Amino acid sequence: MKNDFDFIREKIENSDIKAPESLSESAVRAMLEDKQPAPIPLRPKRRWPVVAAAAAAFVIVATLGVVLGTRMFKPSVKSEQPSISTSSGLTLKTFGSYKDVEDAIGNIRKHNQKKNDSRIFEAINSDMAAADGFSDAAKNGSSLGASGGSASTNSFSETYKQVEGVDEADIIKTDGRYIYCVDNLYNAATVKIFSADGDSSRLIATLDASRNSGSTADEAAVSDSDYYYGYAFTVSDMYLSGHTLVLLCMDHRAAGETVTKAQVYDVSDINDIRFLGEHSQSGYLASSRMIGDTLYTVSSYYPYNDRVIPYCNGAEIDCGCIYAMPDPDTEGFLVVSAYNTRDLSEQTKTKALLGAVEDIYCNEENLYIYASRYEGEDNWLSFLRSSTRTQIVKMNLTDGLNFSALGEVRGYIDDQYALDEYNGNLRVATTSERDGKSVNNLFVLDENLSVIGSVTGFAEDESIKAVRYMGDTAYVITYEETDPLFVIDLSDPVAPAILGEAKISGFSTMLVPIGDNLVLGLGFHTEEKDYTDLEVREGVKLALFDVSDRTNPKVLDSKSFVDYNSEVQYNPKALVYNPDRDDYVIPLNYAYYAWRDSATDDAASFDGELIYKDVLNGGMLNFSVENGKIKVIDQYRSDKMDAVERCIYVGDTVYMTHHGKNYEGDLAVEARKYQ
Repeated sequence: MKNDFDFIREKIENSDIKAPESLSESAVRAMLEDKQPAPIPLRPKRRWPVVAAAAAAFVIVATLGVVLGTRMFKPSVKSEQPSISTSSGLTLKTFGSYKDVEDAIGNIRKHNQKKNDSRIFEAINSDMAAADGFSDAAKNGSSLGASGGSASTNSFSETYKQVEGVDEADIIKTDGRYIYCVDNLYNAATVKIFSADGDSSRLIATLDASRNSGSTADEAAVSDSDYYYGYAFTVSDMYLSGHTLVLLCMDHRAAGETVTKAQVYDVSDINDIRFLGEHSQSGYLASSRMIGDTLYTVSSYYPYNDRVIPYCNGAEIDCGCIYAMPDPDTEGFLVVSAYNTRDLSEQTKTKALLGAVEDIYCNEENLYIYASRYEGEDNWLSFLRSSTRTQIVKMNLTDGLNFSALGEVRGYIDDQYALDEYNGNLRVATTSERDGKSVNNLFVLDENLSVIGSVTGFAEDESIKAVRYMGDTAYVITYEETDPLFVIDLSDPVAPAILGEAKISGFSTMLVPIGDNLVLGLGFHTEEKDYTDLEVREGVKLALFDVSDRTNPKVLDSKSFVDYNSEVQYNPKALVYNPDRDDYVIPLNYAYYAWRDSATDDAASFDGELIYKDVLNGGMLNFSVENGKIKVIDQYRSDKMDAVERCIYVGDTVYMTHHGKNYEGDLAVEARKYQ
């Protein structure tokens, strides 16, 4: 059977149309080898199907016709002001006027349109992206840094966070007296506040954030269905610091445009909650952090119609605060703001950069913004010469918001926990492709984000699922059919090395340190099924690793909960650590799906009429680690609840949020005493 290129070659050879010498094979290859391609947005790894004959005939005409055009045209950033250089030697271009910004965006649009026109194969394979693993980038949970819980005189849980001193937003918060919950099912604009009174807990107040936010939008452009479900204005998550409640919202009321808003409330008197004010910036909320009273928000903004310049608090961002890479390849901006939630009169600091954003890593000194991008040749052979790289931008937070370095590593990043700064160096774990197979890497970058050390190409045909850094050691989980835990020595940042590995069935998506010698993994129980050659995720799994001997890590214990699932498998914030009890709580929801006989209601034997039934009960799991074993303290489920999304504790009581059976009830909390 002929492949695509044999077919194309035959069509060309049998055609009466002869290509000029400038488009001969040797000439095209010479152009490709000499060309330094402009980077283009991330495109997932593809598995290329056989292309139909008619499509192939069209490809050769369309793609060869744009080879020279894409070589001759590059986007440019025009600046009448001097460029600025970072400590790493990175030159960020500035703009002399708003018109220069608009012209740069226009050039990029034209350039990207030419590239899009040349990518015929991309449209054919767009529905295959999710099958190749890159769609997991939206997944929130993979691994954890330092424990987020700390002992409190009021004895209540805190949001589990990656870096101590750097708070993270979540959909549930408590101050020990009240429980604040984002109602993100039917009333996406509301926050409900419950008393923390055990079995007597009750709804105290409801905040409708949309009522406190002005909008200049043409609200008639938003459909009635959006208003009915409350999606025209949504609360994503929130912070709670003392008596200050900060809601992070996305305002979709302007047709085709989204604005990120941070609303500040005084909740010192729960019966008289006062709205203090709000900060707004253009684009979708990508992520945020709060350090002390300062809120850092990062959004992704793409120009809408004729509105090119991103906005902050209703006004265009100052032209002197807008920057561009030397060769920008996206018409979108990442927008970063620093907002004082205690002193709203203080001017918000905002910077914008032509570039993309997926997620962030942040400590008290630096903010790292990263985005993966697909790099390929601007021609019909691009899919043969392509790779994925992740660009990382560093911002210094100690003196305002200043871009300080730019770096790039091979591969894509699973989530924020794959990054960690230690002794001035940034460690980054990635998954990339080599010879058509997935491989994994760990890079060490210096303060200027230049790669100074790496260990690459390990765990072939697998991908990273979790990372945990503990001082000068990294613990990395990869997965295909087993769950290898790799121990990587980073004591010499110039020469990192794999010391040992341990394997277990299933895979962890989150790693938690327990002292210096134990690591707890939380993730998926998997089983091989007769009807498939693949392993199937069949429940929740806890695994305990002994890492006292880094060259020989061992599995000490594991527990599986078949037919259960938990939000903690996807989101580390669903883990609750109680330092007073030295134990953990996670949501644990029973979900049994099976074909059953409609007459007997027994398990199906595949002889007779079959119907599909399911059982779903919400609940929680309370466990500890003692003497090298995982000890289940309490496993609870209720047939009154569907899935529990979050758990928190106040004193001796655990609270679970749910929407009643079949999601038909209002948001509520159920209390259960610690056992």
